Amino acid sequence: MSKTDFGFLKKYALIVAGVVFALVSLSFIWFSHNKQRLIYNSLYTVAKALRESDNINDYRKFAEDFRDVRVTVLDGHGNVLADNQARSVSMDNHANRPEFVKAQSENYGGDTRKSETTGKQTVYVMVKLKNGTYIRLAQSAGLSYEFILWLFAPIAFLCFCIAVLIFVLIKNKQVERMRQEFVANVSHELKTPLTSIKGFAELTATGLVTNVESVRGYQEKIVFQSDRLLATINDILLLSKLESTKPKALKEVDTRSVADQVKEALKLLADEKDIIIQISGEGTVMAEPEPIYHLIYNLTDNGIKYGHGGGFVKVTLNGQKITVADDGMGIPEKDVERVFERFYRVDKSRSAERGGTGLGLAIVKHTVQKYGGTVSIKSVVGGGTEVFVEFGR
Repeated sequence: MSKTDFGFLKKYALIVAGVVFALVSLSFIWFSHNKQRLIYNSLYTVAKALRESDNINDYRKFAEDFRDVRVTVLDGHGNVLADNQARSVSMDNHANRPEFVKAQSENYGGDTRKSETTGKQTVYVMVKLKNGTYIRLAQSAGLSYEFILWLFAPIAFLCFCIAVLIFVLIKNKQVERMRQEFVANVSHELKTPLTSIKGFAELTATGLVTNVESVRGYQEKIVFQSDRLLATINDILLLSKLESTKPKALKEVDTRSVADQVKEALKLLADEKDIIIQISGEGTVMAEPEPIYHLIYNLTDNGIKYGHGGGFVKVTLNGQKITVADDGMGIPEKDVERVFERFYRVDKSRSAERGGTGLGLAIVKHTVQKYGGTVSIKSVVGGGTEVFVEFGR
């Protein structure tokens, strides 16, 4: 991941954290308020029933019958007569409690505050019975595991959605950066031979060079640069076709037959460097013939271009596997992962004289991906390179 992508990811990670924190905070407030309201309504219903019945004989027993709700029975002066969670004799007078004050005038009173006994946020409802006795019902409104359970699903879903969004945004940035790099590289690769062609053509057209041998030399360079330009354009079009079209009529492609065609096509180039092309084995792959031809051609062509004079390029076929090995200059370890990038060259200083477009291995990679295969490289500097292709995995 590049520094740009890391900064982009860090920025959006902070945004995600902020959104999640805000959501949790708002949910906590809403859930807390909602729970307090539900508890209050429940306790008020019980309190209303108590006032209507007004037939409690044993207040202590009545208080002890409650389990989840704290019940406190008070007289008309706020003194505690009974409590199901504390000793009444040790409890303070409740005459100044908000719920008691309100119940004195309205028969019902309520309040929500932190309990001095439990330290938790508690809902209190007080009812004045017809005989002048007061009963206070209290229940904790603290949020526990139920809040976590309630909040987990939407938070998890939100995080998932945001993660997907971040992934898509980063992917789009990477694609955009790759597009910009590709356009820049294409411009450079096309401009270089065109500049050379223009320069050599101007020298011969202006009559400044009259020597026949010199003119012929410039003309040969024009032809060489034109071939290089045409090869680059053809590879760009081929790569674009591989990326933009889906496999159509797949059939069994005889890789041995394709390899023999490649050997014949590259015979002159191999003979110039006294390199032997060796083909062994048999194989077939489910694909289209033309892309498989370009795949084997590019791998064999690279083996010749970067091979030593008097060396070899071995093409080994085994079912759906294709291995191309040479005894050439090899690839430094730091470059192995990058050789499949468009226009990437290991030896940039000598790329022009070798005539490569820098797209050969990119075409190989996209061909392999198009037909569901894998490709890997094993190379030693000065000890040659092996490229392993396997289809149908």
